[in-house]
Amino acid sequence: MHIIFGQFIRLYTFVSMRRFLQILFIMLLMVPLTAGAINRKKQKLIVPGRWRETVRMTPDSTVTPFTDTLFMHFFAKDSFSYHYRKGFIYEGVYLLSEDSILNLGTASYKVLSRTTDELVMFNAKGIYRFVTDSSDTVKTIVLRKNDSTLPVTNIDIMIGRWTVYKRTADGPGRIDPDENIRSAYITGPSSDGRQGFIYGTSDPDSQPSWFIKELGGGQSLNCSGKNNRTLKVVRCQDGEMILEENKIKYYFKMYQ
Repeated sequence: MHIIFGQFIRLYTFVSMRRFLQILFIMLLMVPLTAGAINRKKQKLIVPGRWRETVRMTPDSTVTPFTDTLFMHFFAKDSFSYHYRKGFIYEGVYLLSEDSILNLGTASYKVLSRTTDELVMFNAKGIYRFVTDSSDTVKTIVLRKNDSTLPVTNIDIMIGRWTVYKRTADGPGRIDPDENIRSAYITGPSSDGRQGFIYGTSDPDSQPSWFIKELGGGQSLNCSGKNNRTLKVVRCQDGEMILEENKIKYYFKMYQ
């Protein structure tokens, strides 16, 4: 600012007081307009609209089949919603950094391309291509965080990859390390009769210790594998799942 006012002083020596004040007034009006333009330039937004996933690839660009189609909806400002086919709708405010990293809270992507007709994103798991969506997806149930716990009547609403973030024990007992659960991958009904997998603490991703046979009565996942076990579904909504067994509760979050 001292440089600007120094220029004003030099200018004053060549023009009349009245003309000097006119120029000064105009320059002061321009300052907030310029600052506002800079702030708007820093604000990066996704093109508003509804998007449907059409192509999914591995990080090395190998096209892979999928059935859990991802739907996204970006609104005029910085809010969004997304859901997988027949899944919950997640809502919130997104952040898009200067280097095009899109943070949705529960997931993060690098935006490779965004136009009015196509959106291409990338993360450690793969590359995802979206096109504008005009299909009817409004019938999907929206679950709010302030909803009371809803009954789980179909394993389809549990489909996804889940990771344990907390464990609690109701009483002095301890968690058996051989039975401890670290994650779950629920696929829903399949031709081999396996509806998902439960991973123990030391299980590699290719060798889960248990598989889910069914969601039985009493909201219980009946599992087989290393041994038979029954996990009661206490809750599954808003991106959180709670399973209970022998007074031990496992708290899961769905991660993309």
